[in-house]
Amino acid sequence: MADEGTTRRGFLKTATVAIGGAIGALAAVPILRTFFHPVGTRVVTSPEEPVDVLAESDLVPGAAPRRVEIRASRLRDGWSSQEDVPLGAAWLRKSDDGEVQAFSTACPHLGCAVGFSAEEDQFVCPCHRSGFALDGERLYGPTKRGLDPLPVEVEEGRVKVTYVRYQLDTSERRRA
Repeated sequence: MADEGTTRRGFLKTATVAIGGAIGALAAVPILRTFFHPVGTRVVTSPEEPVDVLAESDLVPGAAPRRVEIRASRLRDGWSSQEDVPLGAAWLRKSDDGEVQAFSTACPHLGCAVGFSAEEDQFVCPCHRSGFALDGERLYGPTKRGLDPLPVEVEEGRVKVTYVRYQLDTSERRRA
Protein backbone atom coordinates (compact mmCIF):
# COMPACT_ATOMS: atom_id res chain seq x y z
CA MET A 1 0.00 0.00 0.00
CA ALA A 2 2.89 2.42 0.65
CA ASP A 3 3.89 1.97 -2.96
CA GLU A 4 0.44 3.01 -4.15
CA GLY A 5 0.46 6.25 -2.01
CA THR A 6 3.94 7.21 -3.19
CA THR A 7 2.89 6.77 -6.79
CA ARG A 8 -0.31 8.75 -6.30
CA ARG A 9 1.57 11.49 -4.44
CA GLY A 10 4.25 11.61 -7.18
CA PHE A 11 1.57 11.87 -9.84
CA LEU A 12 -0.21 14.73 -8.04
CA LYS A 13 3.09 16.55 -7.57
CA THR A 14 3.97 16.20 -11.25
CA ALA A 15 0.45 17.20 -12.36
CA THR A 16 0.51 20.30 -10.11
CA VAL A 17 3.90 21.41 -11.48
CA ALA A 18 2.77 20.81 -15.08
CA ILE A 19 -0.51 22.73 -14.63
CA GLY A 20 1.29 25.60 -12.84
CA GLY A 21 3.94 25.71 -15.58
CA ALA A 22 1.28 25.80 -18.32
CA ILE A 23 -0.59 28.64 -16.57
CA GLY A 24 2.68 30.56 -16.10
CA ALA A 25 3.61 30.08 -19.78
CA LEU A 26 0.16 31.25 -20.91
CA ALA A 27 0.51 34.38 -18.78
CA ALA A 28 4.07 35.02 -19.99
CA VAL A 29 3.28 34.82 -23.73
CA PRO A 30 1.36 38.16 -24.01
CA ILE A 31 3.87 39.88 -21.74
CA LEU A 32 6.82 38.69 -23.82
CA ARG A 33 5.03 39.53 -27.09
CA THR A 34 4.39 43.08 -25.86
CA PHE A 35 7.99 43.49 -24.74
CA PHE A 36 9.60 42.05 -27.90
CA HIS A 37 7.09 43.42 -30.45
CA PRO A 38 9.24 46.42 -31.48
CA VAL A 39 12.21 44.15 -32.19
CA GLY A 40 10.55 42.85 -35.34
CA THR A 41 9.17 46.25 -36.36
CA ARG A 42 10.97 48.25 -39.03
CA VAL A 43 12.49 51.36 -37.45
CA VAL A 44 11.38 54.55 -39.15
CA THR A 45 14.16 56.99 -40.05
CA SER A 46 12.19 59.31 -42.25
CA PRO A 47 8.59 59.80 -43.19
CA GLU A 48 7.24 58.05 -46.22
CA GLU A 49 5.02 61.01 -47.07
CA PRO A 50 6.28 64.26 -48.57
CA VAL A 51 6.90 67.11 -46.11
CA ASP A 52 5.46 70.56 -46.86
CA VAL A 53 8.42 72.97 -46.97
CA LEU A 54 7.31 76.23 -48.64
CA ALA A 55 5.01 77.96 -51.09
CA GLU A 56 5.81 77.48 -54.78
CA SER A 57 5.54 81.25 -55.25
CA ASP A 58 8.67 81.61 -53.04
CA LEU A 59 10.73 80.02 -55.83
CA VAL A 60 11.58 82.21 -58.82
CA PRO A 61 12.81 80.63 -62.09
CA GLY A 62 16.50 81.34 -62.61
CA ALA A 63 17.01 82.67 -59.05
CA ALA A 64 19.58 81.29 -56.63
CA PRO A 65 18.62 77.99 -55.00
CA ARG A 66 16.92 78.18 -51.63
CA ARG A 67 17.93 76.04 -48.64
CA VAL A 68 15.04 74.63 -46.58
CA GLU A 69 14.94 72.50 -43.45
CA ILE A 70 12.94 69.29 -43.71
CA ARG A 71 11.18 68.43 -40.47
CA ALA A 72 8.84 65.52 -39.87
CA SER A 73 5.73 66.56 -37.96
CA ARG A 74 5.73 63.17 -36.25
CA LEU A 75 8.33 60.41 -36.31
CA ARG A 76 7.54 57.03 -34.87
CA ASP A 77 9.54 53.87 -34.38
CA GLY A 78 8.93 50.67 -32.45
CA TRP A 79 9.19 52.23 -28.99
CA SER A 80 8.58 55.96 -29.23
CA SER A 81 6.90 58.81 -31.06
CA GLN A 82 8.47 62.26 -31.46
CA GLU A 83 7.08 65.57 -32.69
CA ASP A 84 8.76 68.08 -35.06
CA VAL A 85 11.89 66.01 -35.82
CA PRO A 86 14.59 67.49 -38.09
CA LEU A 87 15.39 65.04 -40.90
CA GLY A 88 17.82 67.11 -42.92
CA ALA A 89 17.81 69.90 -45.44
CA ALA A 90 17.35 70.39 -49.16
CA TRP A 91 18.29 72.87 -51.85
CA LEU A 92 15.23 73.91 -53.85
CA ARG A 93 15.26 75.67 -57.19
CA LYS A 94 12.89 76.34 -60.01
CA SER A 95 14.38 75.84 -63.45
CA ASP A 96 13.71 78.24 -66.33
CA ASP A 97 10.98 75.91 -67.63
CA GLY A 98 9.19 76.05 -64.23
CA GLU A 99 10.18 72.61 -62.91
CA VAL A 100 10.83 72.51 -59.16
CA GLN A 101 13.95 70.52 -58.24
CA ALA A 102 15.18 69.43 -54.82
CA PHE A 103 18.65 68.20 -53.91
CA SER A 104 19.97 66.86 -50.62
CA THR A 105 22.39 69.21 -48.85
CA ALA A 106 24.54 66.20 -47.87
CA CYS A 107 27.58 65.84 -50.13
CA PRO A 108 27.54 62.39 -51.78
CA HIS A 109 31.27 62.09 -51.07
CA LEU A 110 31.37 62.03 -47.25
CA GLY A 111 28.15 63.75 -46.17
CA CYS A 112 29.45 67.28 -45.51
CA ALA A 113 26.92 70.11 -45.79
CA VAL A 114 26.90 71.45 -49.35
CA GLY A 115 26.57 75.21 -49.71
CA PHE A 116 25.77 77.49 -52.63
CA SER A 117 28.33 79.92 -54.03
CA ALA A 118 26.60 82.87 -55.70
CA GLU A 119 29.94 84.06 -57.18
CA GLU A 120 30.55 80.72 -58.89
CA ASP A 121 26.82 80.03 -59.44
CA GLN A 122 27.23 76.46 -58.26
CA PHE A 123 26.91 74.19 -55.24
CA VAL A 124 30.18 73.68 -53.37
CA CYS A 125 31.24 71.24 -50.65
CA PRO A 126 33.64 73.10 -48.34
CA CYS A 127 35.23 69.95 -46.90
CA HIS A 128 36.92 68.47 -49.96
CA ARG A 129 36.15 71.06 -52.66
CA SER A 130 33.63 69.16 -54.75
CA GLY A 131 31.57 71.32 -57.08
CA PHE A 132 28.11 70.74 -58.54
CA ALA A 133 26.16 72.48 -61.30
CA LEU A 134 22.74 74.02 -60.69
CA ASP A 135 21.13 70.83 -62.02
CA GLY A 136 23.07 68.80 -59.42
CA GLU A 137 25.60 67.27 -61.83
CA ARG A 138 29.17 66.74 -60.58
CA LEU A 139 31.62 69.34 -61.91
CA TYR A 140 34.85 68.55 -60.03
CA GLY A 141 36.30 67.15 -56.82
CA PRO A 142 36.59 63.75 -55.18
CA THR A 143 32.87 63.00 -55.17
CA LYS A 144 31.88 60.09 -57.42
CA ARG A 145 28.41 61.38 -58.39
CA GLY A 146 26.27 64.48 -58.51
CA LEU A 147 24.02 65.82 -55.78
CA ASP A 148 21.30 63.42 -54.69
CA PRO A 149 17.89 64.49 -56.02
CA LEU A 150 14.95 64.30 -53.64
CA PRO A 151 11.39 63.47 -54.73
CA VAL A 152 9.43 66.71 -54.97
CA GLU A 153 5.81 67.47 -55.79
CA VAL A 154 3.75 70.62 -55.97
CA GLU A 155 0.19 70.45 -54.65
CA GLU A 156 -2.16 73.40 -54.34
CA GLY A 157 0.72 75.88 -54.58
CA ARG A 158 2.83 74.16 -51.90
CA VAL A 159 6.18 72.43 -52.48
CA LYS A 160 6.48 69.05 -50.75
CA VAL A 161 9.74 67.12 -50.48
CA THR A 162 10.31 63.51 -49.46
CA TYR A 163 13.62 63.25 -47.60
CA VAL A 164 15.78 60.29 -48.62
CA ARG A 165 19.20 59.29 -47.31
CA TYR A 166 21.63 57.81 -49.82
CA GLN A 167 24.80 55.79 -49.33
CA LEU A 168 27.93 57.92 -49.35
CA ASP A 169 31.06 57.67 -51.49
CA THR A 170 29.63 55.41 -54.19
CA SER A 171 29.22 56.14 -57.89
CA GLU A 172 25.77 54.52 -57.90
CA ARG A 173 22.89 56.18 -56.07
CA ARG A 174 21.50 53.70 -53.51
CA ARG A 175 19.27 54.40 -50.53
CA ALA A 176 20.99 54.05 -47.18
